[in-house]
Amino acid sequence: MDVNQLFNSFTELYRPYIKRIQPILDKYDLHTAQFLVLKDIYLHEQTTLVQISKRRSIEKPSARKLLKVLIEQELLIITQGEDKREKLISLSDKGFRVYQEAMDDITAFQESVIDQAALNEKEINAAVQTFEKLKNIL
Repeated sequence: MDVNQLFNSFTELYRPYIKRIQPILDKYDLHTAQFLVLKDIYLHEQTTLVQISKRRSIEKPSARKLLKVLIEQELLIITQGEDKREKLISLSDKGFRVYQEAMDDITAFQESVIDQAALNEKEINAAVQTFEKLKNIL
């Protein structure tokens, strides 16, 4: 078995996937990186820039730029933490609505792809477990 093929298959899947997801995100005036940060905040309410940066494996300046755009779009709420230097980030009502609507559209697309590929739950779970193992090592 060619070990490179696993990683090649992933990278060959990634670009076409993003290319198909971007038109969905365009409806919400979002780019992929912005949506992934929005999703991270949805999953980890009352989070901080540092926590987002670590979880998403992005540099703090990049995370700051992404957050700035999301704040300008009124998708986030910033509140003061216990420590005056700490700023807690949450989704605004608009941010929650935009995330939910975009996620519904993305999920419908993903389900369509899974149906077309005729993947069963066992195959999906095996792929997820494989990617999680590799991510944890990296």
